[in-house]
Amino acid sequence: MKIVVSGGTGLIGSALLKRLAGKNDVVLMTRRTEKAHKQFEGAGFHIVDWNQPEKQLFAALDNSDALINLSGAGIADHRWTAKRKAALLKSRIEPIRKLTHLMQVADLRFGMIMQASAIGYYGFHEEQLFTESDIASKGYLAGLTAEWEEAAQSFKSFTKRLVLIRTGVVLSADGGALKPMMLPFRFYLGGKMGSGRQWVSWIDIEDQIGAMLFLITNQSLEGVYNLTAPQAVRQQELARAIGKAMKRPSWMPVPALALKLILGQMADEMLLKGTYVKPERLLQAGYQFQSPDIHTALKHIIG
Repeated sequence: MKIVVSGGTGLIGSALLKRLAGKNDVVLMTRRTEKAHKQFEGAGFHIVDWNQPEKQLFAALDNSDALINLSGAGIADHRWTAKRKAALLKSRIEPIRKLTHLMQVADLRFGMIMQASAIGYYGFHEEQLFTESDIASKGYLAGLTAEWEEAAQSFKSFTKRLVLIRTGVVLSADGGALKPMMLPFRFYLGGKMGSGRQWVSWIDIEDQIGAMLFLITNQSLEGVYNLTAPQAVRQQELARAIGKAMKRPSWMPVPALALKLILGQMADEMLLKGTYVKPERLLQAGYQFQSPDIHTALKHIIG
């Protein structure tokens, strides 16, 4: 297969590209070409600069079987100022607009297009369980994600099937949310955040990539899929599981007020609130999770 990946230098994209390389004709489209050449040196796929003339981009996209769009600035990389919020939206919407423009001008079609999204779409709730059939909630993350998905609907004119992946908290030894979570445990200062009752809908990086490949290769699958483990955990349970995996106590709570003072709205929507999101459609399709529970995942990642 010829597979084009847009925005593949992040945690998920880099893991996916490593799995695809060598078995497929892979093209990475990125604005960070210098970083990408260093990051993927010798990986065996093509790296294309987004800023090239359109004719060269047409050639990179032509005769492709699949397009995977992972473009978007990291949601937790910086405090959510008004300027940062504008950048987060722009980094998600502009690549979709540019890709659809290129497809329209060059009359390109793909067997499938996969578009990144996130479980922030569902908002927050301490008790309710959410599946793909639930509608978008209210709040900043829900609004951002809903607008992201709405823009991606323009891909439907250029593909036989559009797959939207709403990803949860990705756990990996190579980066993402887990490393900063582990840091206080190294100094015997780990513990729950806030009340600890907020849900964390997580997924092991191996299952994240496994599920994406499953959706790419199964040609009957389309629409929205939640990419989360079958068993979400309360944040205090996650803290205990990290402590157990690292052989450290989990006794030092982080006050909600401290997190809000440091991170502002980001703390309120990403750390102190959560949602139980179930991968209902993925399970129905027959995907088998390698790490269905948090202890198996952390043993695999940390152990």
